[in-house]
Amino acid sequence: MAAAPARTLTPGPSPGAVGREGAGEEGRGGEGWAGAALACLLLLATACSDGAAEETAAPVSIRAERVTLLVAPGGRDRVELTRLATELDHAVSEMAPRVPVALASPITILVEPDHVAQGRHTGEIGEAVPGRQADLNLVYNAADLGAYRFALARVLLARAGLQGKAPIALERGAALWLSRDWYGRPFTEWLPLLASAKVLPAPGEILAAEEPPDASIPLWTPAAAVVVERLPGKSLSEKLSAVPDVEKVESILNLLRVGAGLDGGVGARPALGGDGDGLRSHQGGSRPRPPSRPAPTLNVSRTPFLKGISLAMLNRLEGGYHAPSVGQQLDVFAALGANAVSVMPFAFQRRPDRPELRYLNRRPGSETDIGLIHATRLARARGFHVLYKPHLWLHGSWPGDIRMASEADWATWWRTYRRYILHHALLARRAGADLFSVGVELSRTMDREEEWRELIADVRLFFPGAVTYSGNWYGDLEQVRFWDRLDFIGIDAYFPLADSPQAGRADLERGAEAIADRLAAASRRFGRPVLLTEVGFAARRAAWVAPHTEGGEFSEDDQALAYQALFKALDRRPWLAGTFVWKAFSAPGSDSEGEADFRFLGRKAERVVKAYYGGPD
Repeated sequence: MAAAPARTLTPGPSPGAVGREGAGEEGRGGEGWAGAALACLLLLATACSDGAAEETAAPVSIRAERVTLLVAPGGRDRVELTRLATELDHAVSEMAPRVPVALASPITILVEPDHVAQGRHTGEIGEAVPGRQADLNLVYNAADLGAYRFALARVLLARAGLQGKAPIALERGAALWLSRDWYGRPFTEWLPLLASAKVLPAPGEILAAEEPPDASIPLWTPAAAVVVERLPGKSLSEKLSAVPDVEKVESILNLLRVGAGLDGGVGARPALGGDGDGLRSHQGGSRPRPPSRPAPTLNVSRTPFLKGISLAMLNRLEGGYHAPSVGQQLDVFAALGANAVSVMPFAFQRRPDRPELRYLNRRPGSETDIGLIHATRLARARGFHVLYKPHLWLHGSWPGDIRMASEADWATWWRTYRRYILHHALLARRAGADLFSVGVELSRTMDREEEWRELIADVRLFFPGAVTYSGNWYGDLEQVRFWDRLDFIGIDAYFPLADSPQAGRADLERGAEAIADRLAAASRRFGRPVLLTEVGFAARRAAWVAPHTEGGEFSEDDQALAYQALFKALDRRPWLAGTFVWKAFSAPGSDSEGEADFRFLGRKAERVVKAYYGGPD
């Protein structure tokens, strides 16, 4: 094989590490529709478009003694909704005496057609959220009954006049103490796992008057529930009659740490078994079963070639991960021959040397937890494998610059980053994802090997599927020292194919062969298959010179030529587990004309991707 032409590589961020399409620091994109939603009538199939309300038939009722469901006309004939009304009515009958609260009127629940309608009507999205003219607005999924019970518990707190009497985290804990179920299991069964993974909240975080920007509701609420459980009194009214002090909360949390063996003694470390059989100790024994979820379809030893698309979220209500449009896009991907997608939550870090993170999951126009779960479920239902790939986002910089100035700052960064990653590892398991990435292009953290190895071990406590890290193309391939703890060598592969803008097809193919040889050598050295967690070229002149950049002179010909050269060299070699092309968005019609960006649908590169992925003619 002829050697590639000599060239100097310039390090730089991959496009997925630079910024977010259409979103600001706190996830812009939801503000424009919020005012319009106030003017929309609360009808089941209301559609607000450009501020106009289009009314359709009013909902009909499915009545139980304590709960009334408002459903679309014809919904009364849906057996699952009748069953839901019965189950929720039974849940209220169980929980109300423990508050206690007497219901002067039934709890009304509007069953929305989708999360877009839910967001228009309420200003937020979730499994079930407070409504404006109903107590709750929910989007039905049989797997989310526990979340509906939790939302009902919060309604009961409000009916009893207890809402706002305790800090928000403790109030959620009180609701969970009533509803019991948390992501498919009693909340008490999560506590050893959360303690072992060192993601229990601090007392001050449970008692905070305002929710911290890196608060993890999935990780914190079980701990808050056990605090409520240990407070004096039998009813919630008694337990919440006084807010506990920091010392009381700390003593309860310390009991959990001792139980997990984190008191300096020898203790069993719990784990959610990769086969889905239960919460298990590494030292033997077993605990109750883990949350129900579809069984992982990805066996690393028999991995299908992953023909992936990076599914970037369009940051607006009508086109995000939570929207019906995701299904349309997945059908487009399937027609290309794709069998995998990546979904990508984000957290924001203000500066590379600032250790604090802010989650970008608070608004419907951002990558919400329910949106990621919804997109994953839709993909799995269509037979796609799903890579769950949490990113960090920095203004004017990229994750590869993250480096703390002191050990104290490193400790803070790792604490909040661990929380962020395990937050999403839990959600990825719940949603049914097959693969999980523990980080993306954090090149200047690679010398913190001990922290990375510990984080990977803790991710495996929560997530039973394959685990990777998405390294930067420039140096992470050889720099990472923990590939042996992962299932795949993950690389965001924006390797230049040639130095010269005038390079021809033969030059590009030689450069691509050299890249393939380098990847093959890494696979042999570390004994792991390589997964290209991002690979792409912008539609720009000489796209092969600096593939991690976009902008400049538009050229879909050069984009397609670069893809052709790289795919020819990669082929389907035994060491290559798959590729995730960067990128397509979560809604159709978001692909541009004449912009020198990374979108490939509707351009000549689409035919190249389809040929490589084996899509039907």
